[in-house]
Amino acid sequence: MTTLCTTTIVLLFTTLISIAFAQNGTSQISPANACSVTTDPAFCKSVIPPQTRYNLYGYGRYLVKKSLDQSASFSSLIDQTIRQKSSLTAEALSALRDCLFLSDLTTDFLVTSTSTLNSTDSTTLQDNQGDDVHTLLSAIVTNQQTCYDGLSQASFLKSGNSIYAPLINGSQLYRVSLAMFTHSWGPKHRHRRAGKPAVRKLLADLKVGHGGLPSWVNPGILGLKRRMALDTGSVLVQTIVTVAQDGSGNYSTISEAVAASPNSTLPSKGYHVIYIKAGVYQEYVSVDKKKKNLMMVGDGINQTIITGNRSVGDGFTTFNSATL
Repeated sequence: MTTLCTTTIVLLFTTLISIAFAQNGTSQISPANACSVTTDPAFCKSVIPPQTRYNLYGYGRYLVKKSLDQSASFSSLIDQTIRQKSSLTAEALSALRDCLFLSDLTTDFLVTSTSTLNSTDSTTLQDNQGDDVHTLLSAIVTNQQTCYDGLSQASFLKSGNSIYAPLINGSQLYRVSLAMFTHSWGPKHRHRRAGKPAVRKLLADLKVGHGGLPSWVNPGILGLKRRMALDTGSVLVQTIVTVAQDGSGNYSTISEAVAASPNSTLPSKGYHVIYIKAGVYQEYVSVDKKKKNLMMVGDGINQTIITGNRSVGDGFTTFNSATL
């Protein structure tokens, strides 16, 4: 009994050491060891050839590429299903269209993530790049769940349905991809942040400064450096526009401000900031995928409120019933 326990402990210790080395980019490990850090090790191992040898970052890159293939295939399947609309209920058709939109968005996110991961390794990935990839991989998990919820609500999703298996498999794949990337990059990222606690202030506690802008926007540096001084550091800003219901801003509705914002802005050029003054905005704000590096900032909790009254019970799909 003692010998068995000792052997088990040694094997576990060896596995942990292997993962630690692979995480630091110094060693390659088996799929079984790599997948042990994910949310579903059995599924993870089923999509990686057993003879594969990477470090954790390499496995993350591999799974993200598999996710991209899955997403593109799923979009094609949904599109084919929509073409058979004569056999679909109105609710199912609306939910499928939401899924197609979300799946296409997921594909875009994965193309961006794949490009970043293919051009870096665990030692060259920058903090901002890692943050972006982590955000995008988290978003695709949410996109898939939203699609699932919508199809379920429309009573379209059944185990024998042609959509069912690809949807479930995609959800599992996206989750393991996120977990693998997080473990290959996240711990190192957190270590660099150690000892620097996050400081967060409510915008409601901050006073309005020059020109009706929040006081944390320093008007003296908007001209040349275009930077906003925040508690957590500095954010590069390209432009700032104001939304105010009383007509004192650049726009009176958030949707107008979003529609007028530039398309496909580069991170190096800075954020396009929409400052939304206090008020209750009864509107449904949709941000097109071309609206990149867009930041919306309000006056704080219970000050700037965006609301709506759409619900699934009133016939809206899960995706279109959401409010911000």
